[in-house]
Amino acid sequence: MSDEQTVYEITWLVRRLFRAMGARADQYLASLGISAADRAVMEFLYPDEALSVPAIANRYQVSRQHVQVTVNGLLDSGYVQTTPNPRHKRSPLILLTRKGSELFSGIRDQEREFLDEWFDGIAADDAVITRDTLRRLHEQLQRGDSHAP
Repeated sequence: MSDEQTVYEITWLVRRLFRAMGARADQYLASLGISAADRAVMEFLYPDEALSVPAIANRYQVSRQHVQVTVNGLLDSGYVQTTPNPRHKRSPLILLTRKGSELFSGIRDQEREFLDEWFDGIAADDAVITRDTLRRLHEQLQRGDSHAP
C-alpha cells in the first residue's frame, strides 16, 4: 500500500475531479435540456440496450425511484420508450428512441472533443496506468474488499 498522505491526496483528487466533471457536464447538458442523471440513464441504453428500471438502478447504483423519475422525464421528452419485458410483466424494458440515440450520439461527439483536449499532454502509458488503478479500486469497493466511509 502507498503511504497515507499519497492515498489521502488521491482520494481527495478523485472527489474533486468527480465534482468538477459533474459541474462541467451540468453546464453543457443544460443547454441540451437534459440533466446528468438523464445522460447517465441514456448511456446505459446506448446504442441499443434494453433494460428495466431496476437493472438501470443496479448499474447506476441509485434507488429505483430515482431512476423511475429520470426515465419518466425521458419518456415525456421522447428520448426513451418502453417495450414489454418477457421476464417481468410489470417492469417494462426501457430503450432509446431514434431521437434519444441521436441526442446521445451528439453528446458523445461533444465529450470526445473535450476529452481529446483534456488529455492532451498526458502520456498514453500514464492514462492506461491510471485507468487500471481506478478500475482495481472500483472493483474492490464493488466486491466489498474495502470499507470506505
